[in-house]
Amino acid sequence: MPGKRKKFTENSNLILLAQVDSICPLCPKPLIYEKNGKNYKQFEIAHIYPLNATKEEKELLKDEEKLSEDLNDLNNLICLCVGCHTKYDKPRTIQEYRNLVEIKKQKLKEHKSKLLWETSNLEKEISEIIQVLSNHDFNSSTDDILNYNPKTIDDKVNNTITLLTKRKIHRNVQDYYIIVKNKFIEFDKTHPTTTEIISSQIKLHYLHLYKQSDDKDQKEIFDQLVKWISKKADLKNSDAAEILISYFVQNCEVF
Repeated sequence: MPGKRKKFTENSNLILLAQVDSICPLCPKPLIYEKNGKNYKQFEIAHIYPLNATKEEKELLKDEEKLSEDLNDLNNLICLCVGCHTKYDKPRTIQEYRNLVEIKKQKLKEHKSKLLWETSNLEKEISEIIQVLSNHDFNSSTDDILNYNPKTIDDKVNNTITLLTKRKIHRNVQDYYIIVKNKFIEFDKTHPTTTEIISSQIKLHYLHLYKQSDDKDQKEIFDQLVKWISKKADLKNSDAAEILISYFVQNCEVF
């Protein structure tokens, strides 16, 4: 019996659109355009595993992962621009199917991480540290450079983190660790336990991310922590957030 296409609510449309940040995940085309002061959609909701698979498609995908047994479930749906949707469906290939499954899984991970933002708090002092880092003229002095053994960080990270990110963490710790540490010491003089509270908040958010990550990918977790800090501090640039998370990697709250 043919599957019946579900009529999706406006809320479902918004959820699916938000998951892909209003950009087609298969090409850089915006899924919403503005004309004469009004917004118009230029996307379609695609079934990742086909709703009414042909005999050939069933054979092609018989050993492939399904994101939901209910083919109208949001986990099996994704927003695509009209052109990419047509190309994906006709003809369907196993490579394109696997690619879209991985894209959707990544979008679901990112969505779970964003939901944590609502329940994970950070003390207001984080914004002050961000301000210090943003205004610090590092080239003016080398007094705050930390001499440390990079093996300390190397022992904490594994092969799920990229070489570029590991180098970034090393550099951030070397250049900014003492600056951040001194700011925390300053906070604790006027508001005791500030460092302990913030460290606990960072560690708790890290543990939540680690728990919900199936593959425990450190690069992915590091990036999600940076996005969280950036969101909480309303940052336009993520550099200061990367410095802070690097500090907590060295301090053992992360990894």
